[in-house]
Amino acid sequence: MAVGKETQPVNHHRSEEPLLEDETPVVTAPEKGATKLTVGALRKSLPAHVFEKSLAQSMWYFVVDMTVIIACLRSYTDDMSWPLYIVYANVLGLFMWCLFVVGHDCGHGTFSENKLINAVVGHFCHGFILVPFWPWAKSHATHHAFHQHKNKDKSHGWYDASDEGFVKLMKNQPFFIPFLYFFVYLLAGFPDGSHFSPFSSLFNTSRDRTMCAISALVCVGFFSAFVTYWGWEKFLYIYVIPWLIYNFWLYKVTFLQHHADNTVVYSEESWDFLTGGLQTVDRVYDTQTGALDAIMHNITNGHVIHHLFSTSIPHYNLMEATEIIRPQLGNKYMLVKGFPFMELIRHHWYFTRPLMVNRGAIWEFISQEQYFKEQAAAKTAAK
Repeated sequence: MAVGKETQPVNHHRSEEPLLEDETPVVTAPEKGATKLTVGALRKSLPAHVFEKSLAQSMWYFVVDMTVIIACLRSYTDDMSWPLYIVYANVLGLFMWCLFVVGHDCGHGTFSENKLINAVVGHFCHGFILVPFWPWAKSHATHHAFHQHKNKDKSHGWYDASDEGFVKLMKNQPFFIPFLYFFVYLLAGFPDGSHFSPFSSLFNTSRDRTMCAISALVCVGFFSAFVTYWGWEKFLYIYVIPWLIYNFWLYKVTFLQHHADNTVVYSEESWDFLTGGLQTVDRVYDTQTGALDAIMHNITNGHVIHHLFSTSIPHYNLMEATEIIRPQLGNKYMLVKGFPFMELIRHHWYFTRPLMVNRGAIWEFISQEQYFKEQAAAKTAAK
Protein backbone atom coordinates (compact mmCIF):
# COMPACT_ATOMS: atom_id res chain seq x y z
CA MET A 1 0.00 0.00 0.00
CA ALA A 2 1.53 3.26 -1.05
CA VAL A 3 2.37 6.04 1.34
CA GLY A 4 0.65 9.33 0.55
CA LYS A 5 2.11 12.80 0.61
CA GLU A 6 5.61 13.14 1.97
CA THR A 7 5.08 16.17 4.20
CA GLN A 8 3.24 15.98 7.49
CA PRO A 9 1.89 19.44 8.21
CA VAL A 10 1.12 18.83 11.84
CA ASN A 11 2.33 16.55 14.58
CA HIS A 12 0.02 15.50 17.39
CA HIS A 13 1.89 15.07 20.64
CA ARG A 14 0.26 12.89 23.29
CA SER A 15 1.36 10.90 26.28
CA GLU A 16 1.55 7.09 26.29
CA GLU A 17 -1.76 6.98 28.19
CA PRO A 18 -5.02 8.43 26.81
CA LEU A 19 -5.92 12.00 27.55
CA LEU A 20 -8.30 12.71 30.38
CA GLU A 21 -11.85 13.67 29.42
CA ASP A 22 -11.30 17.34 30.22
CA GLU A 23 -8.09 17.56 28.24
CA THR A 24 -7.83 18.53 24.58
CA PRO A 25 -5.21 17.50 22.01
CA VAL A 26 -2.16 19.70 21.67
CA VAL A 27 -1.21 20.43 18.07
CA THR A 28 2.33 21.62 17.54
CA ALA A 29 4.83 21.95 14.73
CA PRO A 30 7.23 19.05 14.17
CA GLU A 31 10.30 19.15 16.40
CA LYS A 32 13.31 20.59 14.63
CA GLY A 33 15.74 17.89 13.58
CA ALA A 34 13.36 15.07 14.53
CA THR A 35 13.72 11.85 12.54
CA LYS A 36 10.83 11.56 10.12
CA LEU A 37 8.76 8.41 10.47
CA THR A 38 8.01 6.52 7.28
CA VAL A 39 6.22 3.23 6.69
CA GLY A 40 9.31 1.99 4.86
CA ALA A 41 11.61 2.72 7.82
CA LEU A 42 9.19 1.04 10.22
CA ARG A 43 8.98 -1.99 7.95
CA LYS A 44 12.79 -2.31 7.84
CA SER A 45 12.92 -2.35 11.64
CA LEU A 46 10.79 -5.49 11.78
CA PRO A 47 12.22 -9.01 11.48
CA ALA A 48 11.28 -10.88 8.32
CA HIS A 49 9.39 -13.63 10.14
CA VAL A 50 6.57 -11.30 11.31
CA PHE A 51 5.55 -10.99 7.65
CA GLU A 52 5.38 -14.77 7.13
CA LYS A 53 1.88 -16.13 6.54
CA SER A 54 1.45 -19.66 7.83
CA LEU A 55 -1.55 -21.54 6.46
CA ALA A 56 -1.22 -24.14 9.22
CA GLN A 57 -1.21 -21.51 11.95
CA SER A 58 -4.13 -19.62 10.41
CA MET A 59 -6.13 -22.83 10.02
CA TRP A 60 -5.49 -23.60 13.69
CA TYR A 61 -7.26 -20.43 14.77
CA PHE A 62 -10.09 -21.13 12.33
CA VAL A 63 -10.51 -24.66 13.70
CA VAL A 64 -10.42 -23.47 17.32
CA ASP A 65 -13.10 -20.84 16.72
CA MET A 66 -15.32 -23.24 14.78
CA THR A 67 -14.86 -25.94 17.43
CA VAL A 68 -16.15 -23.61 20.13
CA ILE A 69 -19.02 -22.46 17.90
CA ILE A 70 -20.06 -26.04 17.08
CA ALA A 71 -19.77 -27.05 20.73
CA CYS A 72 -22.06 -24.16 21.68
CA LEU A 73 -24.62 -25.08 19.01
CA ARG A 74 -24.63 -28.73 20.09
CA SER A 75 -25.06 -27.74 23.74
CA TYR A 76 -28.32 -25.88 23.08
CA THR A 77 -31.50 -27.50 24.36
CA ASP A 78 -35.09 -26.27 24.29
CA ASP A 79 -35.35 -26.56 28.08
CA MET A 80 -32.10 -24.69 28.76
CA SER A 81 -32.42 -22.43 31.84
CA TRP A 82 -32.22 -18.68 31.28
CA PRO A 83 -28.93 -18.26 33.21
CA LEU A 84 -27.38 -21.03 31.15
CA TYR A 85 -28.85 -19.59 27.95
CA ILE A 86 -27.30 -16.19 28.72
CA VAL A 87 -23.91 -17.89 29.00
CA TYR A 88 -24.57 -19.81 25.78
CA ALA A 89 -25.58 -16.71 23.81
CA ASN A 90 -22.64 -14.64 25.01
CA VAL A 91 -20.01 -17.32 24.38
CA LEU A 92 -21.41 -18.07 20.92
CA GLY A 93 -21.70 -14.36 20.10
CA LEU A 94 -18.10 -13.74 21.17
CA PHE A 95 -16.75 -16.59 19.04
CA MET A 96 -18.83 -15.51 16.06
CA TRP A 97 -16.92 -12.23 16.40
CA CYS A 98 -13.64 -14.17 16.61
CA LEU A 99 -14.61 -16.04 13.43
CA PHE A 100 -15.18 -12.67 11.76
CA VAL A 101 -11.57 -11.75 12.63
CA VAL A 102 -10.32 -14.93 10.93
CA GLY A 103 -12.31 -13.97 7.84
CA HIS A 104 -10.90 -10.48 8.24
CA ASP A 105 -7.41 -11.95 7.80
CA CYS A 106 -8.65 -13.69 4.64
CA GLY A 107 -9.92 -10.37 3.29
CA HIS A 108 -6.54 -8.75 3.84
CA GLY A 109 -4.69 -11.68 2.28
CA THR A 110 -2.85 -12.52 5.53
CA PHE A 111 -4.58 -15.86 6.16
CA SER A 112 -2.33 -17.51 3.58
CA GLU A 113 -0.38 -16.77 0.42
CA ASN A 114 -3.04 -18.55 -1.65
CA LYS A 115 -5.82 -16.27 -2.90
CA LEU A 116 -8.22 -19.16 -3.55
CA ILE A 117 -7.84 -20.49 -0.01
CA ASN A 118 -8.33 -16.98 1.36
CA ALA A 119 -11.51 -16.59 -0.70
CA VAL A 120 -12.97 -19.97 0.28
CA VAL A 121 -12.22 -19.68 4.00
CA GLY A 122 -13.23 -16.02 4.00
CA HIS A 123 -16.59 -16.83 2.43
CA PHE A 124 -17.19 -19.59 4.97
CA CYS A 125 -16.26 -17.44 7.98
CA HIS A 126 -18.21 -14.39 6.86
CA GLY A 127 -21.07 -16.27 5.21
CA PHE A 128 -21.70 -18.09 8.48
CA ILE A 129 -22.31 -14.72 10.18
CA LEU A 130 -24.09 -13.18 7.15
CA VAL A 131 -21.36 -10.81 5.98
CA PRO A 132 -20.84 -10.64 2.18
CA PHE A 133 -17.13 -11.37 2.02
CA TRP A 134 -15.93 -9.72 -1.19
CA PRO A 135 -18.00 -6.52 -0.83
CA TRP A 136 -16.87 -6.20 2.78
CA ALA A 137 -13.24 -6.71 1.70
CA LYS A 138 -13.65 -3.97 -0.92
CA SER A 139 -15.05 -1.31 1.43
CA HIS A 140 -12.67 -2.36 4.19
CA ALA A 141 -9.66 -1.98 1.90
CA THR A 142 -10.78 1.58 1.16
CA HIS A 143 -11.06 2.23 4.91
CA HIS A 144 -7.44 1.11 5.35
CA ALA A 145 -6.17 3.02 2.36
CA PHE A 146 -7.73 6.30 3.55
CA HIS A 147 -8.05 5.99 7.30
CA GLN A 148 -9.17 9.28 8.91
CA HIS A 149 -9.43 11.02 5.55
CA LYS A 150 -12.46 13.28 5.86
CA ASN A 151 -13.91 12.49 2.43
CA LYS A 152 -12.50 9.07 1.51
CA ASP A 153 -12.55 6.88 4.65
CA LYS A 154 -15.33 4.29 4.87
CA SER A 155 -17.11 2.40 7.64
CA HIS A 156 -17.76 4.29 10.91
CA GLY A 157 -18.98 7.83 10.39
CA TRP A 158 -17.89 10.70 12.59
CA TYR A 159 -20.16 12.74 14.81
CA ASP A 160 -20.30 16.06 13.04
CA ALA A 161 -21.93 18.93 14.90
CA SER A 162 -23.88 19.69 11.70
CA ASP A 163 -25.55 16.24 11.55
CA GLU A 164 -29.31 16.40 11.19
CA GLY A 165 -32.32 14.13 10.65
CA PHE A 166 -31.72 10.41 10.00
CA VAL A 167 -27.94 10.78 10.18
CA LYS A 168 -28.14 12.34 13.63
CA LEU A 169 -30.63 9.73 14.80
CA MET A 170 -28.42 6.83 13.76
CA LYS A 171 -25.39 8.26 15.53
CA ASN A 172 -27.28 9.29 18.65
CA GLN A 173 -28.74 5.98 19.76
CA PRO A 174 -26.77 3.53 21.90
CA PHE A 175 -29.76 1.17 21.72
CA PHE A 176 -29.22 0.69 17.99
CA ILE A 177 -25.68 -0.64 18.40
CA PRO A 178 -26.49 -4.39 18.03
CA PHE A 179 -28.38 -3.61 14.82
CA LEU A 180 -26.17 -0.96 13.23
CA TYR A 181 -23.55 -3.06 11.45
CA PHE A 182 -25.73 -5.56 9.60
CA PHE A 183 -29.04 -3.80 9.08
CA VAL A 184 -27.82 -0.22 8.67
CA TYR A 185 -24.31 -0.59 7.22
CA LEU A 186 -24.19 -3.87 5.30
CA LEU A 187 -27.82 -4.28 4.20
CA ALA A 188 -29.25 -0.76 3.92
CA GLY A 189 -25.88 0.64 2.86
CA PHE A 190 -25.64 3.69 5.12
CA PRO A 191 -23.34 5.47 4.48
CA ASP A 192 -21.15 3.59 1.98
CA GLY A 193 -23.64 1.61 -0.14
CA SER A 194 -25.28 -1.78 0.32
CA HIS A 195 -22.92 -4.73 0.50
CA PHE A 196 -25.71 -7.08 -0.62
CA SER A 197 -26.91 -5.32 -3.77
CA PRO A 198 -24.73 -5.55 -6.91
CA PHE A 199 -26.27 -2.26 -8.03
CA SER A 200 -25.31 -0.22 -4.98
CA SER A 201 -22.99 2.77 -5.17
CA LEU A 202 -20.18 0.64 -3.77
CA PHE A 203 -19.64 -1.16 -7.09
CA ASN A 204 -18.56 0.39 -10.38
CA THR A 205 -17.59 -2.58 -12.55
CA SER A 206 -19.31 -5.75 -13.75
CA ARG A 207 -16.60 -7.76 -11.99
CA ASP A 208 -17.34 -6.10 -8.65
CA ARG A 209 -21.08 -6.62 -9.14
CA THR A 210 -20.58 -10.30 -9.94
CA MET A 211 -18.41 -10.78 -6.86
CA CYS A 212 -21.05 -9.02 -4.77
CA ALA A 213 -23.75 -11.35 -6.09
CA ILE A 214 -21.66 -14.43 -5.29
CA SER A 215 -20.90 -13.29 -1.73
CA ALA A 216 -24.53 -12.26 -1.12
CA LEU A 217 -25.74 -15.67 -2.35
CA VAL A 218 -23.34 -17.39 0.06
CA CYS A 219 -24.98 -15.46 2.92
CA VAL A 220 -28.44 -16.31 1.63
CA GLY A 221 -27.38 -19.96 1.44
CA PHE A 222 -26.24 -20.03 5.06
CA PHE A 223 -29.37 -18.18 6.19
CA SER A 224 -31.66 -20.56 4.30
CA ALA A 225 -29.83 -23.62 5.63
CA PHE A 226 -30.15 -22.42 9.23
CA VAL A 227 -33.88 -21.68 8.94
CA THR A 228 -34.57 -24.92 7.11
CA TYR A 229 -32.69 -27.00 9.67
CA TRP A 230 -33.91 -25.32 12.87
CA GLY A 231 -37.17 -23.66 11.92
CA TRP A 232 -37.91 -20.00 12.60
CA GLU A 233 -38.46 -20.18 16.37
CA LYS A 234 -35.36 -22.23 17.13
CA PHE A 235 -33.39 -20.12 14.67
CA LEU A 236 -34.22 -17.07 16.80
CA TYR A 237 -32.93 -18.58 20.02
CA ILE A 238 -30.10 -20.72 18.66
CA TYR A 239 -28.66 -18.22 16.19
CA VAL A 240 -30.21 -14.74 16.03
CA ILE A 241 -29.76 -13.64 19.66
CA PRO A 242 -26.09 -14.76 19.79
CA TRP A 243 -25.64 -13.17 16.35
CA LEU A 244 -26.88 -9.82 17.69
CA ILE A 245 -24.30 -10.15 20.50
CA TYR A 246 -21.65 -10.78 17.82
CA ASN A 247 -22.83 -7.63 16.03
CA PHE A 248 -22.44 -5.71 19.28
CA TRP A 249 -18.86 -7.00 19.68
CA LEU A 250 -18.00 -6.16 16.09
CA TYR A 251 -19.39 -2.66 16.32
CA LYS A 252 -17.89 -1.95 19.73
CA VAL A 253 -14.38 -3.13 18.89
CA THR A 254 -14.19 -1.59 15.44
CA PHE A 255 -15.71 1.73 16.50
CA LEU A 256 -13.35 2.17 19.44
CA GLN A 257 -10.32 1.18 17.38
CA HIS A 258 -10.84 4.39 15.43
CA HIS A 259 -12.48 6.77 17.89
CA ALA A 260 -11.05 8.31 21.03
CA ASP A 261 -11.30 11.76 22.58
CA ASN A 262 -7.97 12.79 21.09
CA THR A 263 -8.18 11.36 17.58
CA VAL A 264 -8.39 13.78 14.67
CA VAL A 265 -9.62 13.67 11.08
CA TYR A 266 -7.65 15.11 8.16
CA SER A 267 -8.44 17.05 5.02
CA GLU A 268 -7.07 16.12 1.61
CA GLU A 269 -4.28 18.67 2.13
CA SER A 270 -3.18 17.44 5.55
CA TRP A 271 -3.68 13.67 5.15
CA ASP A 272 -1.13 11.03 4.26
CA PHE A 273 -1.20 7.27 4.81
CA LEU A 274 1.01 7.17 7.91
CA THR A 275 -0.57 10.24 9.52
CA GLY A 276 -4.03 8.75 9.11
CA GLY A 277 -2.92 5.27 10.18
CA LEU A 278 -1.52 6.58 13.44
CA GLN A 279 -4.97 7.82 14.42
CA THR A 280 -5.79 4.18 15.13
CA VAL A 281 -6.12 3.21 18.80
CA ASP A 282 -4.80 0.06 20.48
CA ARG A 283 -7.08 -1.06 23.32
CA VAL A 284 -6.39 -3.66 25.99
CA TYR A 285 -9.74 -5.12 27.02
CA ASP A 286 -8.37 -7.64 29.52
CA THR A 287 -5.88 -5.81 31.72
CA GLN A 288 -5.48 -8.74 34.14
CA THR A 289 -4.56 -11.76 32.00
CA GLY A 290 -4.75 -10.58 28.39
CA ALA A 291 -6.77 -13.72 27.62
CA LEU A 292 -9.78 -11.91 26.17
CA ASP A 293 -7.59 -9.95 23.75
CA ALA A 294 -5.83 -13.18 22.73
CA ILE A 295 -9.19 -14.89 22.16
CA MET A 296 -10.11 -12.02 19.86
CA HIS A 297 -6.86 -12.65 17.95
CA ASN A 298 -5.29 -9.42 19.29
CA ILE A 299 -7.24 -7.32 16.83
CA THR A 300 -7.95 -5.09 19.83
CA ASN A 301 -4.44 -4.38 21.11
CA GLY A 302 -2.51 -4.83 17.86
CA HIS A 303 -4.63 -2.63 15.65
CA VAL A 304 -2.14 0.20 15.08
CA ILE A 305 0.35 -2.18 13.49
CA HIS A 306 -2.47 -3.88 11.62
CA HIS A 307 -3.37 -0.56 10.00
CA LEU A 308 0.20 0.11 8.94
CA PHE A 309 0.81 -3.38 7.53
CA SER A 310 -2.68 -4.76 6.95
CA THR A 311 -1.83 -6.89 3.92
CA SER A 312 1.43 -8.32 5.16
CA ILE A 313 1.33 -9.14 8.91
CA PRO A 314 -1.05 -11.91 10.07
CA HIS A 315 -2.85 -11.40 13.37
CA TYR A 316 -0.67 -13.87 15.29
CA ASN A 317 2.41 -11.70 14.67
CA LEU A 318 0.81 -8.36 15.54
CA MET A 319 1.92 -8.26 19.17
CA GLU A 320 5.57 -8.98 18.42
CA ALA A 321 5.54 -6.26 15.77
CA THR A 322 3.79 -3.86 18.16
CA GLU A 323 6.49 -4.27 20.80
CA ILE A 324 9.16 -3.43 18.24
CA ILE A 325 7.38 -0.50 16.58
CA ARG A 326 5.82 1.12 19.65
CA PRO A 327 9.04 2.77 20.97
CA GLN A 328 9.65 4.26 17.53
CA LEU A 329 6.21 5.87 17.47
CA GLY A 330 6.68 7.50 20.87
CA ASN A 331 3.83 9.86 21.71
CA LYS A 332 2.19 9.23 18.33
CA TYR A 333 1.14 5.80 19.61
CA MET A 334 -2.28 5.64 21.27
CA LEU A 335 -3.06 2.99 23.87
CA VAL A 336 -6.16 2.74 26.06
CA LYS A 337 -6.47 0.14 28.80
CA GLY A 338 -9.68 -1.17 30.30
CA PHE A 339 -12.96 -2.67 29.11
CA PRO A 340 -14.55 0.28 27.25
CA PHE A 341 -18.28 -0.40 27.55
CA MET A 342 -19.14 2.93 29.15
CA GLU A 343 -16.91 4.79 26.71
CA LEU A 344 -18.88 3.27 23.84
CA ILE A 345 -22.17 4.35 25.41
CA ARG A 346 -20.79 7.84 26.05
CA HIS A 347 -19.86 8.16 22.38
CA HIS A 348 -23.43 7.31 21.35
CA TRP A 349 -25.53 9.09 23.97
CA TYR A 350 -27.47 12.25 23.11
CA PHE A 351 -25.80 14.59 25.60
CA THR A 352 -22.36 13.04 26.05
CA ARG A 353 -21.06 12.16 22.59
CA PRO A 354 -18.14 14.34 21.44
CA LEU A 355 -18.67 16.47 18.36
CA MET A 356 -16.34 16.88 15.41
CA VAL A 357 -15.42 20.48 14.62
CA ASN A 358 -13.25 21.92 11.90
CA ARG A 359 -9.88 23.43 12.84
CA GLY A 360 -8.68 24.36 9.39
CA ALA A 361 -6.71 21.45 7.92
CA ILE A 362 -7.98 19.00 10.53
CA TRP A 363 -11.16 18.14 12.40
CA GLU A 364 -10.96 17.37 16.12
CA PHE A 365 -13.45 16.06 18.65
CA ILE A 366 -14.54 18.19 21.58
CA SER A 367 -17.04 17.79 24.38
CA GLN A 368 -20.51 19.22 23.87
CA GLU A 369 -19.85 21.61 26.75
CA GLN A 370 -16.80 22.99 24.96
CA TYR A 371 -18.68 23.10 21.66
CA PHE A 372 -21.53 25.19 23.06
CA LYS A 373 -19.05 27.50 24.81
CA GLU A 374 -17.27 28.07 21.51
CA GLN A 375 -20.57 28.70 19.74
CA ALA A 376 -21.60 31.21 22.37
CA ALA A 377 -18.22 32.96 22.19
CA ALA A 378 -18.46 33.14 18.39
CA LYS A 379 -21.92 34.72 18.58
CA THR A 380 -20.70 37.25 21.13
CA ALA A 381 -17.70 38.15 19.00
CA ALA A 382 -19.93 38.60 15.96
CA LYS A 383 -22.12 41.20 17.69
